[in-house]
Amino acid sequence: MSAESLAELLARQLPASVAARARALLKLQSTLDRALPAALAGHVRVRALDAGVLSLACASGALASRLRHQTDTLISALASRGVPVDAVRVVVDPALHAPYTPPLDKPGLPVAALNGLARLETGIEDGPLKVALKRLLRHHQPDQ
Repeated sequence: MSAESLAELLARQLPASVAARARALLKLQSTLDRALPAALAGHVRVRALDAGVLSLACASGALASRLRHQTDTLISALASRGVPVDAVRVVVDPALHAPYTPPLDKPGLPVAALNGLARLETGIEDGPLKVALKRLLRHHQPDQ
């Protein structure tokens, strides 16, 4: 579900003033994403635009610092897109980081493949390939 369709769904449930503000912030976020340099686009979130002060949030201090150095350029880019901004306020919000997702359990190599690699390992002369095959087979031994 896109942010716009979610906003429309919520707008039917919200008071008109809140829905209008949500639409305005979504539009501003879209404009901001187009105005930002490619390295920052998608990593900066609009918090508010009040009295010409645009409040933005970044997930890390590094992104916030980079954004703070580019505020004059950003203000000009937004003005050219019809968004009057006098100042930019940047805060760090670690909650914007993607949540941790544990690695997926991948199935091991099939038994037939392991048997083939074992035959290959015993049939070749000593060298780096034989050492690598031994290490691979040791890694894939069950319960060890």
